[in-house]
Amino acid sequence: MIHYLIFNLIIAHILGDFYLQTKKSCENKFLYSAKGKSLWLHSLIMGVLSWIAIWDFRGWWLALGIMAAHYLTDWLKSYLQLKMGILTTNAQKEVIPGEYKRNDLWIFLADQIVHIVIIVVGAYIWFSAYCHWNNDWRLPECLKEFIINHPLRLKTMVGLLLALKPANILILLILETCKVNINPTKNDEHGNFHSGELIGWLERGLILLFVILSQYEAIGFLVAAKSILRFNEASKGDEKSEYVLTGTLLSLAIALCLGILILKVQL
Repeated sequence: MIHYLIFNLIIAHILGDFYLQTKKSCENKFLYSAKGKSLWLHSLIMGVLSWIAIWDFRGWWLALGIMAAHYLTDWLKSYLQLKMGILTTNAQKEVIPGEYKRNDLWIFLADQIVHIVIIVVGAYIWFSAYCHWNNDWRLPECLKEFIINHPLRLKTMVGLLLALKPANILILLILETCKVNINPTKNDEHGNFHSGELIGWLERGLILLFVILSQYEAIGFLVAAKSILRFNEASKGDEKSEYVLTGTLLSLAIALCLGILILKVQL
């Protein structure tokens, strides 16, 4: 049962750290750190989600531990981003890329690894303390039945959660690390840049579903159709065309890997 507990906590982490946290909240954490409300509020949300995921009143101290560890990890992340010159501020107190913004990928990966390790270790400690000997921790019956009867649907939903916003952040950080220009101009700040982000979400979601359904011909059709529509941009040979091509290949690779994992991993 311990793997179900860890699974629940990781889902709570994905929802809280990516979907219930805005870009403005992340910037406020960097600007104000422990003095601002964003870091405290985000950590509280992570604690509440973790307690819901545990679904046991006795899990309050595990949720509290995850909340405190998340607070410290995010505070350390903001501190390192400042000290390493990854992010900085301008005269208007706005967060802007620093001289070493390309190193933000490694901070992001380290941050997520630390969060996952804390969840796994904390889950094992709590489970050993309360549930190991009498094995009295139980999933809600409705969720247990869904996992048993529809494992592929559950894995697909989790894969989609990873393929959308988390994958988008990862792709942007990889492009920054490779020094591919991704900064929108003022003219397309609310146009091409955000529509491209939406296209990436749809693209990865469709590819993931096609892999699960073994419709690989549809993946080829989707990539070919996008290539035709983007032909004018790709043929220019400028930085924007490099961004489109690299982003497409990264998006394809991530979706394919997630689809294969969904088919191979057993719950």
